[in-house]
Amino acid sequence: MQTAGVAAGGFLLAGCDDEDPYALEKPAVPGEDRWYSGEEKWVASVCGQCPAGCGIRVRVVEGRAVKIEGNPVCPINRGGLGPKGQAGLQLLYHPDRVRGPLRRAGPRGSGRWKPATWDEAIAEVGKALTELRNQGDPRSLVVLDGEPRGMVPELWVRFLDAFGSPNHIQHRSTTDGIKVLAMQYMHGVGELPAYDWDSTRYVLSFGANLYESWCQTIHFMRASSLMRRGMPGRRVKLVHVAPRFSVTSAKADEWVAIEPGTYGALALGICHVLIEKELYDKNFVSDHTFGFEDWTDEQGKAHRGFKDLVEKDYPVSKAAAVTGVPAGTIERLALEMVEHRPAISVADGNAGAATNGLGTAMAIHALNALLGNLERPGGMLVQQALPLKPWDEVERDEIAEKGHAGPRIDGVGGPRCPLGIGFIQGLPESILSEQPYPAKALILYRSNPVFSKPDGRRWIETLQKVPLVVSCSPLHDESTLWADFVLPDHTYLERWELVEPIPSVGYPIMGFRQPAVVPLYDTMATGDVILRLAKAMESPMSEAFPWKDYRQATTERLKGLLEVENGSIVASKMGELGKGLTRDGGWHAAGYPFEQWEGAFRTPSGKFEFYSQAIAGKLAEVFPDAAVLEAHLAKAGITSRGDDLCLPHWESPRFAGDAAEYPFILIVYRGINHAEGGVRHLPWLKEVPLDRRKAWKDCVEIHPDDARSEGLREDDLVCVESPAGQRSLSVHLNPGVRPGSLAVALGHGIWPPRPEGKDSPSVMSLLANASEPLAGVLALQGTRARVRKV
Repeated sequence: MQTAGVAAGGFLLAGCDDEDPYALEKPAVPGEDRWYSGEEKWVASVCGQCPAGCGIRVRVVEGRAVKIEGNPVCPINRGGLGPKGQAGLQLLYHPDRVRGPLRRAGPRGSGRWKPATWDEAIAEVGKALTELRNQGDPRSLVVLDGEPRGMVPELWVRFLDAFGSPNHIQHRSTTDGIKVLAMQYMHGVGELPAYDWDSTRYVLSFGANLYESWCQTIHFMRASSLMRRGMPGRRVKLVHVAPRFSVTSAKADEWVAIEPGTYGALALGICHVLIEKELYDKNFVSDHTFGFEDWTDEQGKAHRGFKDLVEKDYPVSKAAAVTGVPAGTIERLALEMVEHRPAISVADGNAGAATNGLGTAMAIHALNALLGNLERPGGMLVQQALPLKPWDEVERDEIAEKGHAGPRIDGVGGPRCPLGIGFIQGLPESILSEQPYPAKALILYRSNPVFSKPDGRRWIETLQKVPLVVSCSPLHDESTLWADFVLPDHTYLERWELVEPIPSVGYPIMGFRQPAVVPLYDTMATGDVILRLAKAMESPMSEAFPWKDYRQATTERLKGLLEVENGSIVASKMGELGKGLTRDGGWHAAGYPFEQWEGAFRTPSGKFEFYSQAIAGKLAEVFPDAAVLEAHLAKAGITSRGDDLCLPHWESPRFAGDAAEYPFILIVYRGINHAEGGVRHLPWLKEVPLDRRKAWKDCVEIHPDDARSEGLREDDLVCVESPAGQRSLSVHLNPGVRPGSLAVALGHGIWPPRPEGKDSPSVMSLLANASEPLAGVLALQGTRARVRKV
């Protein structure tokens, strides 16, 4: 496979079918004159194909990147690398890359552009933003940021802080936001959890595709080899619960089929067994949790506890009837988790991506607390922050203070989304209706909502509504077609960056991304674009960014590592630290400090909260009138009331579409080839088959019995229709799909994008734009569909 990868890399560099990939005449690349003939080196860096932050080593020959391998020094992947990481070369050499700054030269969507210099583009965008700010309307600037963590998002926050806009809109409401919310409201930590896989003995997965496209897939796959074969006499059991038989289901010891949207009911049923048989960790619950028993607040008002809710409302018989999982299986799973402690219950963002998402995510999280598996070896951990030196705070002027005093444009913190951290899928309604105010400038960073969000055509209308749209995409993607300016970013193989990986091992980890090659085109790191925009604007924007460039700004943060004595690189001077980072491609602390209870839970009680006082406080703040809250809940179809809203609970999921007209429930998932930005534009990932399917085909999976009733056979071309849209797909018969369901992989579609409003169809075009009513998380599993033969 490695030989094939190198050969394919050589073919890419050759550029044409009729050229010899090993010819002495190679395509010219910038900086090649500084290399000897046959000279090569390995560059340590960080993969950018997903948020995992795997360490990589890039083989560079005569200035050309030709192969990517995993970095054995990185504690996340220990030298392993998936197909997404290997495909990074195709992103670097992609023929559809934007090769320099562009200014629109025709109608939006026409694909007609005029080249511009960086000075011209920065000056024009900076002038427009300055005018917007001087008009006293800074809040009308919106930044869509697809990077969940790291230096560039922090720079965008800083830019908007000084500018005066509260509208830093991230994508977490359509990705992993529901797990983050469960952590925030029960743990007091607004970040994904980490796990001590090396010491656990039992894993119960609620829809988490651990071996495919989970946020920690490579790290988990490396750990699973130890869990399954590396500990003589102790083999970890993995149970996977999902409505579809996936790669993870195949590799698990047991697959438990479940009805879509019912994970929360199963988790609460298991909790019922633990509580009824008194098998939960009583010492942990007593010492480190709040709201398990009924309690009384400072005003003397009595409140319901988690124990009472589970005992009365979620008997095993109810869980079995709702989920389709036999009662005996539910009881057995509970007993197995107790007998094989430490045990972990883990969920994917898809598990809570339904209209009942927040209660579901809280229920799965509560199971870990009942078992006492928080902050202990073999359990769930809080990812520790990197000890980086903070930048000085921004001093806001009067204009900035006024802008931040208003509401966010996406409705977070208001009635539309009282408990959420983001509501990006609600932006079209806000922008098109100009409520609560108009959006006059929109910047897209690692964001392609026309392709990646439901109702792409409505997003096109939204982009056309905004007077100024700027894209930082390195590719001519579906949303960039509708921009006024393109300020193209480097690919991750061409830029310097400090990378904060998605939580994995718990202790602090930082990736050090450095250019493997000289940038192939006239592109610029978005961090530098932010600094140059600020300097092109009037005071106080320029004063908020005192660094000469992005690299100097990030180097300033690195000074914090000089004070750490237990890191993988111990240095007293920046030069020593820089050499170590260049060599290793990153830095990490030495191990996780288990059972450090002081500060472990950052909740109002200082404990893990079964009853979330933060939820109670937010609902009271947004809905001070109980009658208004009652009307809001009734309109949203929420049946829970009172204290139950602050506790882990389950409600029947709601699906867009009438069951008689749309008899199938649509299950969408991320396959093993799913990368940031999708699959459709990277041939090596399109070549990876999903579930024995032929490569390159976009398929809909259907149970053979359902196929027979619909008169369908393998490879038939069908039209899948939902209340939101339709798409032509090829039939794949899969007995692992639950009857009554259709399964489709995310990230696929047509490349290159079609101009003139013919948006490339994606699976997202089938999904109704439905969300969890209080948390604002997109209900990926919330749409019904039908299928007909073409």
